[in-house]
Amino acid sequence: MDTAGLVLSVVGTVAGVVGAYFAYVAVRHQLTRRRHRPTPPPSAPPTSAPPAPAPNPPAASTSAPTGAGTPRYDVFVSYDREDADWVRPFAERLREQGLDVAYDEVVSRPGGVRVHTVETAIREAAHGLLVFSPASMASGWVRQEYAALMQPSIETGRLFIPVVIGDVELPGFAATRYCADFRGVSEDLQARRIDEIASALRGDRR
Repeated sequence: MDTAGLVLSVVGTVAGVVGAYFAYVAVRHQLTRRRHRPTPPPSAPPTSAPPAPAPNPPAASTSAPTGAGTPRYDVFVSYDREDADWVRPFAERLREQGLDVAYDEVVSRPGGVRVHTVETAIREAAHGLLVFSPASMASGWVRQEYAALMQPSIETGRLFIPVVIGDVELPGFAATRYCADFRGVSEDLQARRIDEIASALRGDRR
């Protein structure tokens, strides 16, 4: 091989090496850029539409149901059986005044339990009245009715009227209430006092 051919061969070899070197540098540069390229932040999940507001619950009614709390009777009359002949016309006169009157003979039913029927009648009456006599003062049953009538009178202001038809000393709580005294009165005065009782019951009910 002459000198010119040798020179050309060497130049070609060098050119090939240089070309390969620059190709290697270019590839390495691309790999380095990819390695250091910042990772884009994760995309935020798609925002969902805000939940629809819950429907408002229906407004609670402030009015009581029709008839709620309405007493069944205007007054319950407590007495001893020995005084039944006096109590019947007395209760009848109150009915003539437009009042619903309850007492054991009225509320009792065949086969019923007296304590249950009387207890229910006392609870369902707007007011209470007790006929005081020597017989009723000695009756354990009437004492129980007295307690059942007096307690709501003290706690809620429910009207309690002592009606005196015999020589007795009223218990302490009963003595603090208006007393209708029927001892030794004429028929006219008795009628007026019954009317006063009816008026008090109607007036307290309004």
